[in-house]
Amino acid sequence: MTQSAMFESQVPGWRDRSGILLFSLFAWTVSNLDQSLFGYAVPGILSEFDIGLERIGHILSLGFIVAAVMVVFAGLAADRYGRRWTLATLLAASALFVGLHGYVRSVPELTLLRALAFGLAAGLAPITAAYVAESAPARHRGVLMGVLQCGYPIGWFLAALIAAPLLESSGWRKIFLIGFAVVPVAFLIAWRLPESRRYTAVAAARLDDQPAGFDFRLLRELFSPAYRVRTFAAIVLFFAFGCAYAGTAFFFPTYFMTVRGYTQAQAAQLVGLSNGIAVLGYLTAAVVGEYVITRRNTYAIWCALGAVALLGLLWLPRERWQDLALFALTAAFFYGSNAVVGTLLTDLYPTRMRATGYAVCGSAPLSVGFALFPSIVPLAVGAVGWQWALSALIVPMLVVSAVAALALPNIRSGLEVVDK
Repeated sequence: MTQSAMFESQVPGWRDRSGILLFSLFAWTVSNLDQSLFGYAVPGILSEFDIGLERIGHILSLGFIVAAVMVVFAGLAADRYGRRWTLATLLAASALFVGLHGYVRSVPELTLLRALAFGLAAGLAPITAAYVAESAPARHRGVLMGVLQCGYPIGWFLAALIAAPLLESSGWRKIFLIGFAVVPVAFLIAWRLPESRRYTAVAAARLDDQPAGFDFRLLRELFSPAYRVRTFAAIVLFFAFGCAYAGTAFFFPTYFMTVRGYTQAQAAQLVGLSNGIAVLGYLTAAVVGEYVITRRNTYAIWCALGAVALLGLLWLPRERWQDLALFALTAAFFYGSNAVVGTLLTDLYPTRMRATGYAVCGSAPLSVGFALFPSIVPLAVGAVGWQWALSALIVPMLVVSAVAALALPNIRSGLEVVDK
């Protein structure tokens, strides 16, 4: 078989590509919907269990510590056993634990379920990224990966539509029950989809050299001279972004209630609607990164603009429409940078180690950042107030993430993913 024919055999038809993208988008959207429900529930949890914001930070931090470990095994599992069923299993298990949030009787139970739910959900990031990257046509891969990352704002938007009315009518527990509906759906969809053909071809080629369990040699290879610089740069990028993200996203409903005086439902609606508007920022980033400039440079620019928008949100608004507009801008650039960074990371490593590379260099340091800042931000808020705390902690992290991105290879968009 010629190299061209071999490549064609690895490219799925448009129906398979569409199915893989839709399933991955569904998984990422539902995961973010499930996890964002916790942010909307924080004020109710504080009231019912009579705990402080610092305790919520500790709950979040433990979940992210667990995620930093579990995501590495998720990546190894996807590179060893395949994308499709690993994705379905993690999605279903995470949704199950989210649903059980509605029945907790104590803070320790809530902490345990949160750790399990988020730990499993974190593993979806490297798998969905690898699954879509390996099925997408080269010249449009960045845009399709950007569509995948829209699962984050869509998840928050849909969660707001569900959470806002339920919070007022039934309390915070009921909003988590949607997780139970996801469990059977995850397996039903996966049953109808194909495995990544690129993964299948590469896995078959290395069958004789495949260990019985996880291939931990991939971890050593990530830090070999061939990949060392990009690996460390990616780790710094994702760690700094994780600090910035976790220090804001889960606290914004509480921020709007405390600083701006909104009710719980109003805060949920504002955050959800702003994230819905921010989808345009995600799609714009994906298009610019694919067809105008490189993804690396797009990410750095979006982080810088996100930092400016965040400062504007914290210090300028005097009316509700200004909160909405500036939070939408913040989400469009700050969170919208996700639309290109995932594709950027999948371009750095070949198929045989793509999910593992994404997990170790992206999702794991992101989770470590998530673990630190939910505990640090409440302490800073208690000392200097919300506006100064977020200005002093979050903006520098966005700058660090942008600078780290510039240390990565400036790979031209539109190239095929590397198989070997």
